[in-house]
Amino acid sequence: MRFHLFRPILIALILSIIYTIWASFTDSTHSFFYHFSGGLFISGFILMAIGLFSNMSANGFFRGLTAGFKKQREARLREIDGEYHEDEDEEHEVYEEKQKRSLNRTGPYLSSGLLCIVFSLLLSFV
Repeated sequence: MRFHLFRPILIALILSIIYTIWASFTDSTHSFFYHFSGGLFISGFILMAIGLFSNMSANGFFRGLTAGFKKQREARLREIDGEYHEDEDEEHEVYEEKQKRSLNRTGPYLSSGLLCIVFSLLLSFV
């Protein structure tokens, strides 16, 4: 897991450095740590947004909405054929496997984003 955190933390550091340089030129009344803390906070939220949106994309954001349509279609098909039955167990296993793979992909972004936010809050109290 440590290797998977390298890319999101590198992205956060690059974004924080860019923000710190920009903020130091536009507002010279505050210290370097103030601007760096703000940069970490912003980059943490960006990383969390990337992680959340990719998690929604991987797990299916509209899964609950489509489940209602699927049940309605299944009820209509049962009216036509009384013995109609859809195999849900296989689909559920595929969904669980897909969910595990998506967590491995999005977990580092979520955890590093939270880590950046917590670190920026701790840095702002110094």
